[in-house]
Amino acid sequence: MRYFEKLRIGWIIESVEIFGFINRSHVVKKFGVTEQVASKDFQSIQKLHPHLMRYDTSAKSYFLKERE
Repeated sequence: MRYFEKLRIGWIIESVEIFGFINRSHVVKKFGVTEQVASKDFQSIQKLHPHLMRYDTSAKSYFLKERE
């Protein structure tokens, strides 16, 4: 994994833990990447941390999963 990808992924994880949700446009605005790059970052997070967040299709956002 490259440095900037690690940086974005760390920021995404921190943001979803703090605010409870995040979407691609947040990543695009923060880092100036394309939506495709942001989508790839979310896919990487889902593989690395499958129990961290869930995608809501109606809100088009990722939400922090409830911890049990």
